[in-house]
Amino acid sequence: MRQRKEVQEMLRSPKHLIPLILVLFWVIMMGLLVYREAIVPRLYHGGTWKRVDMPEDIWLGLYFGEEHLAGSVHLQTTPSRREDEEGSALRASVHLDLPLFGKNTRFALTGKAWQSALHGLREFDFTLRAEEHDMRLVGVVESGTIKVVMHTAGEEMPFTLPVGNKLLLSGGLGLSSATLPSLQPGEVVYLDSFDPATMSLGKAKLEALRKETLTVSGHPVETTLIETTISGIVTRAWISADEEIIRAETPLGLIIKKISPEDLFKEGDHDDPAVLRDTLTIRPRGLSIPDDVERLTLRISGLTEQLTLPEDSRQYKEGDCWIFERQGGEMMAGQEALSPSETEEYLAPDLFIQSNHPRIKEAAQAIAGDTEDPWIAAVRLHDWMYEHIEKEHILSVPSALEVLDQRRGDCNEHAVLYTALARALDIPARIAIGLAWSDDLKAFGYHAWPEVYAGQWMALDPTFGERNASPTHVKFFTGGIDQWARLVAFVGRIEIEVVAVE
Repeated sequence: MRQRKEVQEMLRSPKHLIPLILVLFWVIMMGLLVYREAIVPRLYHGGTWKRVDMPEDIWLGLYFGEEHLAGSVHLQTTPSRREDEEGSALRASVHLDLPLFGKNTRFALTGKAWQSALHGLREFDFTLRAEEHDMRLVGVVESGTIKVVMHTAGEEMPFTLPVGNKLLLSGGLGLSSATLPSLQPGEVVYLDSFDPATMSLGKAKLEALRKETLTVSGHPVETTLIETTISGIVTRAWISADEEIIRAETPLGLIIKKISPEDLFKEGDHDDPAVLRDTLTIRPRGLSIPDDVERLTLRISGLTEQLTLPEDSRQYKEGDCWIFERQGGEMMAGQEALSPSETEEYLAPDLFIQSNHPRIKEAAQAIAGDTEDPWIAAVRLHDWMYEHIEKEHILSVPSALEVLDQRRGDCNEHAVLYTALARALDIPARIAIGLAWSDDLKAFGYHAWPEVYAGQWMALDPTFGERNASPTHVKFFTGGIDQWARLVAFVGRIEIEVVAVE
């Protein structure tokens, strides 16, 4: 039996407060698989798509800051014709090796896609491998519908979504597709986009800003600066006249540079870049935060009318400060009634929270036992997960079935599985995304935890072993994996001052 305090201290170490950012890295990489704004100069006007006349082979280096190599992307495009329709076939592979706080986190992402010169994306097949975790997404677009099958934990989960006539294959952090409409400085175009990392649809805004001259290996290169915005997340790319990515800047400090395979393999060992550590944490000003804090008053700057925090019984605003309190440990009947639509939403399964799957239902019933009290059941789920799910940071997009099989993971895995188990017991549950305090770092790190409805929304943290989440949990928003990229809007903007502790 673990000693609770010992395990909590271990989990609050730096390596266990970074998992949400790791998931976002996965989303970035999914976008990079098809990030080919280098081909813009050869595209047709009027929203048509690129004709690939010759095979193309591109290597990109992925850096944090200007010098710290984090990984590589290899893109290969060849002309392809299907049923008298011209198009292109894309093969891509991404390798990422992040030396996070003394421990390497490695993953590989491989994929292929076919895109019509007239209609854009038509099919794709991507596979993520992170340690022992695999996830595969296979999709086709036909008759205004995208049909996807997700393969995970030995299961196949199909779903469909309506799409427009032309579809942009995107990444959830604003990275755009292998085929874009032609743009000149000052021109703007909007396209439907599909993000296979989160299985969600959105609108992509593409804008050519201006011409710029960059220096590459001592030589000037004329480029077009193109800005891609998806879900409010912005990426910039500098594209040469001969259709090559010269440089791209993404959220979280990730920089993409053209690189030769020879130079890539000469880079050698990677250091633990301070820029990455600083991106993953927020160091507050003001008072120290003790272990036994029950009420926390913070002054949070960087928020706007559009970028603000939700208020509830455990976090709310007073004047220019935010109050965070530990909730009581009992069911609070009828304090915050859910509407029928909310109840349906927070009980519904989705592709990652498979609460209606027989294996999830069987596990939930076995853990909760015969209690009819939803709060007691919620606590039993918490205790079981804290004791039986190994605490390990994993670079993946979590699936409840996969976590139930593997029995290990970080906050994302804990939050997804817990939410599935709770919903399987007809307990409304959702995932909260935000910050949690690390005493080792003396900083807040990005984190995820579940909330259950028991008369009011109650926050638990099965990763840290907190039946009632501590006041050091700062919630930015709630939502499924399709919403997690919203976190990027907060990164680098938020500053915190600790005003009072009780």
